[in-house]
Amino acid sequence: MIRAALATCLLVTPAWAEPFTCEMTVICQNLDCHAVDDTYQIIAADHAGDLFMISPAGDHPVTRLTRPGALPAAYAGAGEAALGELITILPDGRALLSIHGHDGPARTTTIFGTCLAQ
Repeated sequence: MIRAALATCLLVTPAWAEPFTCEMTVICQNLDCHAVDDTYQIIAADHAGDLFMISPAGDHPVTRLTRPGALPAAYAGAGEAALGELITILPDGRALLSIHGHDGPARTTTIFGTCLAQ
């Protein structure tokens, strides 16, 4: 009976995979936070299945750091000027994006929002 219930749960569990569309609403730099209205996407943009982050700063490749099809999902990449980026998407859709700048003084920007699988 337990095995049948578990199998049923697995059948109705949504697959969490790319593409994701993320609406980011709060940005924090140092101790200063304010509202933003930015959209980020994680997509498979070529036939090879390579992943890309589409962001206000431009488009660039990312690598999935977690098991495909499951949440939480984490992706890492390097944007313009070799800025390090890490986005994590939690099972409830909350998202956390950290951008690590080193094209001047070292700094970290944190952006919060929500993501939906499309």
